[in-house]
Amino acid sequence: MIIGKAPGRPAAPPAASLLFHRRFLPLWLGQGLSQVAYSALLFTLLIVVLKATGSSTQTSLLVLAFIAPTLLVGPLAGVMLDRWPKARVMALSNAVRALACVGLVFAHQWVGAIYLLGLLFSAASLLFNPALVALLPALVPRDRLVDANSLYNLTVTGGQLVGMVLLAPLVLKLAGGAGEEIMFATGAAMFAAAAAVSLLLPPEGSAIGQAPVRTAMPRELLSALAALRSDRQAALAMAHLVAGNTLVLLFATLIPRYMNDILGIAPDNAAFVFAPTGLGALLGLRVLPWLAVRLGRQRLVPLGLAGIGLCLVGLALVQPLASFMDRASGPLNPENLLGLSLLQTITMALAGPLGFSYALLNAPAQTVLHERAPPHMRGRIFAVQAVLANSLALMPVLFIGGLTDLLGQLGGPPGITIVLLLIAAAVTALAAVTMRWQRGSP
Repeated sequence: MIIGKAPGRPAAPPAASLLFHRRFLPLWLGQGLSQVAYSALLFTLLIVVLKATGSSTQTSLLVLAFIAPTLLVGPLAGVMLDRWPKARVMALSNAVRALACVGLVFAHQWVGAIYLLGLLFSAASLLFNPALVALLPALVPRDRLVDANSLYNLTVTGGQLVGMVLLAPLVLKLAGGAGEEIMFATGAAMFAAAAAVSLLLPPEGSAIGQAPVRTAMPRELLSALAALRSDRQAALAMAHLVAGNTLVLLFATLIPRYMNDILGIAPDNAAFVFAPTGLGALLGLRVLPWLAVRLGRQRLVPLGLAGIGLCLVGLALVQPLASFMDRASGPLNPENLLGLSLLQTITMALAGPLGFSYALLNAPAQTVLHERAPPHMRGRIFAVQAVLANSLALMPVLFIGGLTDLLGQLGGPPGITIVLLLIAAAVTALAAVTMRWQRGSP
């Protein structure tokens, strides 16, 4: 058992909205601004690189540039986060990301410069999210952690939706030839505002441990790993968070290829086609506290995993599904009613449940880890989670484009179909393992 309590958290009235909690509000505002800017920037960079190179392998390299710093310095960042004031770390991270956006305004014409600035941007982002997640339990009462984590994940999903579906596409389309420069400048302003808001967060108190980082890092990381190994529920929650983050990275890498090979439309329409994913996640996070009471929090994660697996199977088989429905739908064909192809309509119909299922996976797992991780280890534990997620996603992200090309050249179904079915099988297996493991938990 590694259950810990954060000291000195003020009680909040049960009916009070967390958005009116004076300690939580600056955290939420900073997260919202930075999440919208991050999502809009990543969407813009994927479009810029794809237009410049026409290669899905190059988009994989861009994603690699965003995750490489986590693999290189993630463990060190976790140890440092447990020693540094997390609010100041968040402010510094956003300031560095604002500077990286300024660099992109002037250098986005060169793909090599995008990769280099992407590395800088990712290194700063590496510090931001673990600091925010580790700080959250110190700002809200323990009995409101489920609500706080739901709102955190709601903001992540809402930020992705606003950034990728609204802000970036609107700026790129309305601003014409200057759209990319204006988008990067807008991102710089939003990150600067998020840095200023982060400075309003209350102090956390003194940091634990004063040993030199060079000598303390191996010992402190090993202690965090030992704590996870000794707690069955915490280890399982860590596995779920790693799986969720890995799925997001794989999804971001596969979307452009899916748009080309399966739907036959331009990748920059992905924000519209997959907008129901964000809407489904928002709905899932909105009803999550109610579902946790009705069904029990332990049941939500395997339900979410099973739902993700089913939706991925549907997305993989969308072409034969569309062929069958085309023969059966007649005048009700969406092409006649909505002006959308059957492929797009089925994909959008599956995207909503996919987002809903993801909400059932991520927020409950994060709440379990918050409840069971000692306050002085939270930075290390959530940094370890980021390192594990990016490490497991590294090989698929690097080779997913080449694997899809190879499978497509063998004849039969498109390569992206086989890849999605493989991912669906892995997710379904994790759901089965989760249910068996939960039966054996105390």
